[in-house]
Amino acid sequence: MNRRRHLPSANLKADDLTQLRVLVVDDHVNTVRLIVDVLRAAGVGTVSAATDGLRARYILSRDEPDVLFTDWRMPFMDGLELTRSIRQAAVERDTTVPNPAIPVIMVTGHRTAAEVETAREAGVNEFVMKPFTPAALLSRLQAVLTQPRSFIVSDKYLGPDRRRKAEISYAGPLRRTSDPEEVVDVVERQVARETISVELEAMRRLIVARGGVDRATLQMTYRVMQHTRFRARQVRDRMLERATDALLVYAEEVGGMEQCEPDVVEAHLTVLGQILEGDDHDAVGAAKLVRGLEALIRRKRAARQILAA
Repeated sequence: MNRRRHLPSANLKADDLTQLRVLVVDDHVNTVRLIVDVLRAAGVGTVSAATDGLRARYILSRDEPDVLFTDWRMPFMDGLELTRSIRQAAVERDTTVPNPAIPVIMVTGHRTAAEVETAREAGVNEFVMKPFTPAALLSRLQAVLTQPRSFIVSDKYLGPDRRRKAEISYAGPLRRTSDPEEVVDVVERQVARETISVELEAMRRLIVARGGVDRATLQMTYRVMQHTRFRARQVRDRMLERATDALLVYAEEVGGMEQCEPDVVEAHLTVLGQILEGDDHDAVGAAKLVRGLEALIRRKRAARQILAA
């Protein structure tokens, strides 16, 4: 696995994204910054931002972006209204909308089937559910770039062909409380490990892009670690599971991932990457790496006890 790592967008290399122009629309400044950082870390060449739909309309006409990420609830003009106004330009000429068929990815906390259907009726291409991980965000970008859908213009609907079932990118806690079904097939195991690898790589890129570990990346790391532990159990990789558990348990002890020291988080991401990059059958080497993490946790725990005394 020493080949060049692909993005979590399933085989889109960073070089493929340098000419891409993306517009991010959200009234929460921190969310905008986080999405922008994820996209830039992935290699997207031009990323612009707007805090509401009206401002987004102006940037659409000025910059002619290739893809649009938008929040649902915003002042002045929300994401649904923005999407509808863009799609309407396919039948009513609007010089401020250069491309009525621009892919629209909605980043939202709305999860019900009715809400998803409402957004699809408005002409939304893909969904990313909050809270998200870098891989979840980039996978939806991959979907609109590599799986484009025909644009439908009819009396009842304007937007991407809806015959493909909407895929909601899930990035929160696991839906089921039961243990995952184990993966025993060699090929499936390799695919599962590669999925873990690209999500961790996306997380590392984001941390670098933001200049280090901060509150937002710590929160996101917690979700990535939950996913990693789930998949490690699927592939029956005890060392991956132990390394992930070491961080998650420590986070609980100190009052949450946000209280974890940056060097602890970075050490875990590094070791997890090393385990995945190494020989799948090198149990001795993987165990040595994990023991190093567990020793680090013990030192941190002891230091905290001394300070608390």
